[in-house]
Amino acid sequence: MSWPLIKYVLKAAFRDRLVLSLIILLLLGTSLSVFMGSAAVTEQDYFALVFAAGSLRFLGIAGLVLFVVFFVRRSFESRDVEYLLSRPISRVEFLLSYAFSFSMLAVTLGVVQGLCLYIIGPHLFGPGTMLWVVSAVVENILMVSVALFFSMVLTSAASATMATFAFYILARMMGQILGIIDGGSKIYNLEFLEIIMQGISSVMPRLDLMGQSTWLIYGPDVSVGYGFIFAQGTVFAALIILASLIDLVRRQF
Repeated sequence: MSWPLIKYVLKAAFRDRLVLSLIILLLLGTSLSVFMGSAAVTEQDYFALVFAAGSLRFLGIAGLVLFVVFFVRRSFESRDVEYLLSRPISRVEFLLSYAFSFSMLAVTLGVVQGLCLYIIGPHLFGPGTMLWVVSAVVENILMVSVALFFSMVLTSAASATMATFAFYILARMMGQILGIIDGGSKIYNLEFLEIIMQGISSVMPRLDLMGQSTWLIYGPDVSVGYGFIFAQGTVFAALIILASLIDLVRRQF
C-alpha cells in the first residue's frame, strides 16, 4: 500500500466535510432517538437505544456509500486515476490503498456510532451493545468495499449508488427470503425462482444476522458471535476487493 495515497484519500474526506457531516447526522439521529424515547410509556431507555441503533446504522451506510461512489467516479472523470497510475505505483497498490483508506473511515464511523449509543444509555452499554458496535464496524467495511467495486465497474455515479444500495437491501432481506422458501410457500408454481434465490444467497453476505437490535436488550446471541462476524466480513470483503482488482488490472486506460 501507498501511505501518501492513503493520506490523499483521507484528506479528501476531510476536505469534502464527510467526517463533519456524518458526525452531525449521527448526533441529530441520537437526539431524535432520545426525544422519541421520552414519548414511550415504559422502557424509555431501551426504546431510544433501539431506535438510535437502527437510524445510526442506516445513516452511516448511506454516508459512506455516497462518499466512496462519488469520490471514485470523480477521480476517474478528472483523470486523477490515470495520473496516479502514471506514477511509480502499481494498480494493485493503488486499489489496496483506496480500500484501506475507505476502511479506516468505516472503522472511525463505527466507533462514533458506538459512542452515540453509549451517550444514550451508559448503564445499558454491555456485551450485547459491544457486539453490535463491532458488527456495525464490519458491516461498514464490507459496504465500502461493495461501493468501491460498483464505482469501479459502473461508469455512472448514480448507477453505482443504486447498485450498492440494492446489494445492501438484498443482503439485509436475505434471511426473510430464505425463511419464505423454507416455509414451503409455492407462488404460481415458480420453483425456479427459489433455486435462483438460494444460489444468490450462497454468494451474498448475511447482513440480517449482523447488528441485531435484540443484542441491545437481551445481550449476545449464542448463534452469532465475534467469530461469525469477523469471518463473514473478512471473506466477503476480500472477494469483493479481489473482483475490483481484477477489473482494474484488465482495464485499458
